[in-house]
Amino acid sequence: MSLLSDVRRRALTKGLFGGSRPWLLLGIAAWTLRALQWALRPEPKVVYRSRLDVGETIVLRNAPAAPTRRQRRKTRKAEKRSHRKSQRRANRA
Repeated sequence: MSLLSDVRRRALTKGLFGGSRPWLLLGIAAWTLRALQWALRPEPKVVYRSRLDVGETIVLRNAPAAPTRRQRRKTRKAEKRSHRKSQRRANRA
């Protein structure tokens, strides 16, 4: 839970139901901030829109996520290690 959600919850219990004026004012500010965040959120981006005829279907695919920096670095290290290992084997033979 975030700090803002904790403040909103406490404002309800202590301010609105408990009668504490400072908590009520803090709760009003927290709920206003939350309403602004909700109102200003970005609209979802439409990627493709088309009317389907009867019998047509849609296939949705989700591409795998790109590897993280840590995963790329780990892969490079493993490749270097295997390359050095194969070179050592070639030098011994």
